[in-house]
Amino acid sequence: MNQSILEHFKSKFWMKHVFYWIAFVLFFGLVWGISDDNYLRNIMIQICCLPSRMLLVYVTLFYLFPKFFNQKKYFSFFISYCVLVALTSVFIQRPLFLYFIQPNFLPEFKNNGFFILSEIMNTALDINIAAMIPIAYTYLTTIENLEKNNSKLNEENKLLKEDTVIHDNNDDAYINLKVDKSVRKIKINDIVFVESLRNYCKIKLNDSEITVLKTLTSVQELLPESKFVRIHRSFLINKDHMTSVSPSKIEINQMTIPVGRKYKDEVKEKLLLIHTRKQERNYSDI
Repeated sequence: MNQSILEHFKSKFWMKHVFYWIAFVLFFGLVWGISDDNYLRNIMIQICCLPSRMLLVYVTLFYLFPKFFNQKKYFSFFISYCVLVALTSVFIQRPLFLYFIQPNFLPEFKNNGFFILSEIMNTALDINIAAMIPIAYTYLTTIENLEKNNSKLNEENKLLKEDTVIHDNNDDAYINLKVDKSVRKIKINDIVFVESLRNYCKIKLNDSEITVLKTLTSVQELLPESKFVRIHRSFLINKDHMTSVSPSKIEINQMTIPVGRKYKDEVKEKLLLIHTRKQERNYSDI
C-alpha cells in the first residue's frame, strides 16, 4: 500500500488527484449554491467533507483494490467496500456534519438525532459519490493494463512458436527461449546439457548458462531427438558434447552425470552402443 502511494507521487500522478478534488469541490459547491445563491458557504461545506471522502477513496484504491479486486475476490471487495462506507459515514462524516458543519454553516438545519437510519443512508450516498469516478477510472485502467499485458504475452508466445526453428542437419539451427523479460535466440549446437530445477531449467551452453521458466519436458520437445537424450529425470544431454559413457554415468563438459535407472535402456540403445561402434571404427582406422 505504501509502495503504491509512493509510486503515484514519484510519477506525478498526485497532480491528477489534486485536480480531481478541486474540481469536485467547485462543481458540487456551485451546484448546491444555485439553490440558495450562497456559493461560498457550499464550497466551504464541500471542503469540510473532504476528510471522509478522501479516506473512502484512498483506502479503496490502495488497499481494497490490490487486496481483493485485483485478486478477483469480487464479493469480498463488495462487502469490504460497503463496510468501509458504513464505518466512514457513522464515525467520521456523521459527527463532522452534526458537530461542526451544521453549527457553523447550516444553523437553520433541524437535527433529528445521530442514529437516524435515513440520515445515515443519505450520508453514505453523499460520501459514496466522491468515490465513483476514481473507482471507475482505476477499474478501466486495470482492464486496459491487463489487455496490454495479455497482448504482449500473446506476441511473445507467437514469436516463440513461429520462430522456433529446428533442422537436424543445420549447424545454425536455433530455438527461441524467454529469458527474464526478453526472448533469446539459442543455437542448438551450443547447448551442452539441460538440468531441471523444478519449474525452471538451467541450460548449460558452451561458454555460459541461462535459466528459463520451463519444465525439462517442454524444453526437450523443442530440441531434436537425434542430438539430445534424456539420461536422468533431471538431465537432458547433447550427445555431441559427451566425452565418455557407461551404463551408470556420462561425462560431459568435465562434469559427471549419473544415469537414472529408468533411462538405462535408452542410454544403452542411443549412446552406449553408438559410442562403442564409433570407438571400434576409430581403432580399425588406425
